[in-house]
Order: sequence, then C-alpha cells, then structure tokens
Amino acid sequence: MTSPGDAAPVKPPPSFSPGVARGTSKSRYPDEAESTHSIDAELAEARSVSSPTPPLSATTAELPIRSSSPHARSVRSSTPQLARSSLGSPFDGRFDGSEDIRSLIIRAFSPTVAIYASDDTDELVRNKGFKGGFWELVRPFGDTVSGKVVIRDSVGSSRAWEDYGVRFVDLNGFGRTPAGRESGQESSLTQMEEILEQQLESAEGPFGGSIPPKDALGVPVASPLWKLLLRQILSATSAAPHETFGHPVASVIAISSRNMAPLETLRQLYGESSSGDKRLPDWVNSEYLRYYVLVHDEERDDITESTKLYDQMKRHFGLHCHLLRLRSSQCIVTDDDSVQVPSCEWLSPQERLSGVGEAGKYSAFIRQLETNNIAETLVDLGTDGTPYLFDSDVTAIRTFIRELMVQSVIPFMENRVAVWNDQIASRRRGISGRFMSVGRRFMTFGSGSRSGATGSSGGSGNYDPTNNFYGPDSPEAILRKMADFAFMLRDWKLAASTYEMIQSDFKNDKAWKYHAGAHEMCAVSMLLNPLAMSAKIKLESVDQMFENACYSYLTRCSDVPHALRALSLGVELLKSRGGSATESAARWAMRVMDFGLVGPIGQILFTERVSACYASKISMGGAKWGGRRRKAGMWSIFAANQWLKAGNPTLAAACLEEGERLYGDVLETDGVFPIPEMQTFVDNLRHSVKVEYLGARGFDTRDEPASEDPVLTDETSEKLEKIDKRNHRRSLIGLPGQLDVGNFNMTSGTRDPENSPNDDFERA
Repeated sequence: MTSPGDAAPVKPPPSFSPGVARGTSKSRYPDEAESTHSIDAELAEARSVSSPTPPLSATTAELPIRSSSPHARSVRSSTPQLARSSLGSPFDGRFDGSEDIRSLIIRAFSPTVAIYASDDTDELVRNKGFKGGFWELVRPFGDTVSGKVVIRDSVGSSRAWEDYGVRFVDLNGFGRTPAGRESGQESSLTQMEEILEQQLESAEGPFGGSIPPKDALGVPVASPLWKLLLRQILSATSAAPHETFGHPVASVIAISSRNMAPLETLRQLYGESSSGDKRLPDWVNSEYLRYYVLVHDEERDDITESTKLYDQMKRHFGLHCHLLRLRSSQCIVTDDDSVQVPSCEWLSPQERLSGVGEAGKYSAFIRQLETNNIAETLVDLGTDGTPYLFDSDVTAIRTFIRELMVQSVIPFMENRVAVWNDQIASRRRGISGRFMSVGRRFMTFGSGSRSGATGSSGGSGNYDPTNNFYGPDSPEAILRKMADFAFMLRDWKLAASTYEMIQSDFKNDKAWKYHAGAHEMCAVSMLLNPLAMSAKIKLESVDQMFENACYSYLTRCSDVPHALRALSLGVELLKSRGGSATESAARWAMRVMDFGLVGPIGQILFTERVSACYASKISMGGAKWGGRRRKAGMWSIFAANQWLKAGNPTLAAACLEEGERLYGDVLETDGVFPIPEMQTFVDNLRHSVKVEYLGARGFDTRDEPASEDPVLTDETSEKLEKIDKRNHRRSLIGLPGQLDVGNFNMTSGTRDPENSPNDDFERA
C-alpha cells in the first residue's frame, strides 16, 4: 500500500460555500471507478507540506466532503466525511450481514468436550511452548471442524454443515466456581466494558486496525466492535445447572507414549473423573462419552510400540480411541513448515483481559522471562508473539478433532436424543401425559395451603429449592438436556417443541431460572428455524417468550448476564427476519439500554443497533410506505452525539454521515430539516465533531468561530423534548402490535407507563 507521503499531490476540492453546488460522491456505488482518499491521508499530506500548524478556518475548506445523498446538497454536510475502508465504522448499513451474525449465534452453542490429560502428556505439550498443556494446544482448533459435518435430525433427514465447532474446556477447572453469583455477574459486565475500552484505545487504531468487509452492494456489514461485544455476551455465561450447553458431552482422556503404565493410567484418570477429585458437580449428568487419546512422540518414541499400545486401548476401552502423532520439538517461525496457531474465538471476558489464547499472553510471558534472564530457554514465538506449530502437527490435530466429532460425539448425541425422545418426550406428548400434566396443575392449587408449612411447591417434587437445581436423572432435567442436544445438533424444530413442552413444569415447580431459560431458547429456536414464523401470531408469541425470560432472569433470579444474552439474541434474530420483526428488534435493543445492562460504550453500540434495525425495514410501493429511514437517521445521530461525548470524534463523524444519508432519503426540502430546532442541533453537532476530529490530529482550532448555540444547550434540549411530545403521523399501512415496555419495574432504568411521554416519534 502506498503511504501518504508517496502519493501524488491531490488537488484541493472546491470550496463548499453557500451557493456553490456540490457533486455527488460515487463512493457508495459498486461501480465506483476511483477510490477516494481518506481524510487521514490528506491531513497527513497537508501537514507535511505546510510548515506551521494551520488554523481550523484555513483547513475546513480543503476537507474532502461527501454528500449524504443526491437529494441533500446543502451547507449542513460539512462534516469530515471519512472513508469507511480506512475507518472501520461500527455502524452497520442497511444490509448488515445477517447470515454472518446468524452463524456466529449458532456457533456460540456448540457441544462442550472436557479435556483431562496425564502429567506426562501436559509436559510433552509444554515443551512445545504451550503453558496450559494439552487443553491449550487443541482448544484453538475446535472453533471450526475441518470439512463438512453431516448431522441427522429427528425425522431421519441429513444435512451437511461447514461451520460446525466444538468447545474444549479443562476438566481441572470445570464447575469449581459457583455460577450465578452477583459478584461474578457484575465483574463480567465490567470486564466487557473494559475490553471495549481497550479495543478503542489500542495503538493500532479503532478495532485493532481491522477493516469491516462489505457486501455485494458495497455497504459495510456488522462491525468488528459490535461482533466483539456480541461474542463477549455469548461467552460471559459460565456453566449453570438450568442449561446444559456448558455441560460436557464427552471427555477426552489423554496419555502419551512416554507413560510407563499406560493402561493403568487411563483407568486411574477415568476413576478420578467419575468418582474422584475431578468429579463434576452434582447438577451435571455423569453419563457422558469417554474418548481415549494416545499422544505419540514422533521424534523420541517408536511408532511400532505406540501402535501396539493403541490396539490394546481399543480392545480394553472400545472404538472411541485415537492415536495422535506429534513432534515434541519446539517450532519457530523460521521453520519451513511452520504454521501460525489460530487465536481462540470464544474467550470469556476474564480470559480476554488476561491474554489467554492471544499473543499478548505470550508477549507478557517473554518479558517476564527476559526480566529473569531465562528467555533463552523459551521457544521463539516470532515477532508478533504468536506460537507456531509444525504443519504435520496442525494436520494431525485437525484430523483428531474431526474424527472425535464426526465418528463419536455427534452419533452419541443423535442416539441420546432418539432414546430420550422415544422413552420420555413421547409419553409427555401423549394423552396420558397431558392428563398427568393437568392433574399436577390441579394438585398445585390444592396443596397451596400446605406448601408454606412443608416447603413443597406443589410441583413434581424433583426440584431442589435449596440448591436450585433438578437432579440430573429427573425427567425435567433429561428433557432440558434433550432440547439442548437437539439445539446443538441444529434440529431447531424438535428443540422448540421440547422447550415449549417443559415450560409449564418449571413454572409449577417455581424453578424460575429453568423457566426463563426454556422461554429464551424456545424463542431462539423458533427464530432460527427457517420454516417457522409464517404468521404474525408467531411473532407475538416470540415477543412474549422474550418478555417472560427477561422478567424471570431480572426480577426473580437477578441474573443480568443471561438476561443480556436473551435480549441480544432477540435483537439480532428478529432483525434478520425482516418486516415487522425489525421494529420488535429495535424495541428489545431499547430495553437493554433502559435497564442499564451494558456500560457506556455498550449503550452506544446498542443505539447503533436500533438505527440498523430501523434502516433494515424495507419500504413498500412508490410512496415508500412502511420504511423507517427517518427513525434510523435519528438514532444514528444520537449515536454520533454519544460517540462525541465519549471522546471518539472519528466514529462520531461516521455515524453522523450515516444519519445524514438516511435523512437525505426522506427529507423533501433539499436536505434541510423542516423543524429549525432539529436543524440547529445537527449543525452544532457537526461543528463539534469537526473541531474535535481536527483537534485530536494536532490542528489548531482556536481561530474557528464558536457556534451560536452549543450542541446540547438546555434551550435546545427543551425544544426537542416539546417536539417529541407532539402526535406524529403514523404509516397508512398499519403498524404491528407493540410490546408493553412498562411491565418491568425491577430496576431504576425502567419507565413508568403512566407518566411516560408520547414518544412515538422515536419508538413507534
């Protein structure tokens, strides 16, 4: 890439004074012939040519300005228009890469496999430069299983998936910390905000210098910053009793060829994981698959002896075995067949801050060793601090993970779903099961007077209210596990029907976290199922499920991370549905901001999502009925104002540009707002963004005359509040049923439905 100093001199653009017509920029169209220079390159060139620092008034006329739309050519569009290819704006355009977000959500709920390796195996892997042992070696390769994975659903039809993955967890640390504590919830939310701040303050620029991809129309898809936040939300929840996504589906027991008593060691490891010190918590079903791995040292041990031992393992422990051949020497970047180890995609906020699975961890480790003068004993990790492996090792690890999933884990899950569906779920769906459910409901009313004295809730009696979980062998726990297995196998129809079937059981037992989780995952399953949601009544039922899940999580369980996850999933999946579902998605994003579930940066990102939801609503007919471009532009301008307050004028300029573009499609008076107060607000905001942007890059802004009205003066704010209270014209084609946002009064962020203003201008 040519640096700004090597580029040819650029002619200054014409002055955009009043009365001078401006040409429309072609950078938004796919047939663009010439690429526009970013403002950073032009400012750097101007700084290198001019000797003293020019004042703001001398530089504003030379800024590359891009009009918001062909119909908006007024003086108001003097914002520093920044090229998105050099900016990496977090704003998602009209077409936001819903398939990419959908795949991200699906991969977040992958099967979990525990790793339990012997000491000699961990020692062999540590010699290769991985401090965490065998678990740290295989963990990054589980994000995506190589090749296509064929899965058979409950009706016998098969489908191949190319984005299937697996989560590897360390059995030594599984379930050792209690899940659902308020201190842990607050720390995870605080850590997410800290991660976003570090990403914005990184020396490489916004989002670590990454450039958001674009779709076929040249519109940027979901930004890396929003994907990072969504990934952290999906990773912040640890293993919990009320859902089995984090429970191990299988356990890998690994030994190496250096072991002197391999078969005895395997039996010992099995006993420790089943009934010893490494036994899983009581709320985890211990009937999971065991998979045995023999790690062969290619450089020191004999493959013939390892093959004989591998045959003995298959005779003693069955066919769920694998021979993994690795080189024990350290790989450096200068080796001919060196391959960079991929970074872990699913890191919890605590792991990401500590640098686990990233180059920062290894860099910090190197600095520590250099301080102790022992760095010469460490493997050379390369210039960027990233570990490397031999190509043969990478191929062997990927083959091992594919065989583990395709030949063992997925058939095991398919078999368990078929057995549970036949033995337990089918009985509940029959006439006798329905009568038992009705009888249990009447027993709840009849035993209400005795429940206070005996402590019984009038339900099935399988729920332990003291420890707040069902026994792993109870029908309710098995049905929940069956639904989660079906969800991870991507059989969303069976998963949705099972979640819906067990909701009443959890309600009768007053197992509120189970109740909330069943509603959340039932709604998610219905939204992921491409054959569902054929009628409007389905959308209303999905909204009610998210409503129930959010209420139970926040009011009855005080579980903020799971509530944030449920609402975030609702926002993205409803948005991907299109039509009237986009407005429901926008309302759920507003609910997240109202409840204060995220920090300041998270609030800005959710503000942008509201704008993206409204922008994705496609208008109908020549009159553009049903579109929400005006609301999308308003929320984008709100996001620009918040980015400016947060001290990031670059992102503020990008959001302001997008807001002007959206408004330019609906304003009929040559891009001028019909309300003077709104025009003044946008003009002042644009001026502040320009001053902050140029001031952050070392330009002198003292000669720039101050605006007549500040950006957010009390007078302007009061006038805008009066404008918002007026009755706004509604669409002629009708609006979908709105959700009642006043049902929740558990936090200070909720509204009083009786005293709330008529804010249809923003939210209807």
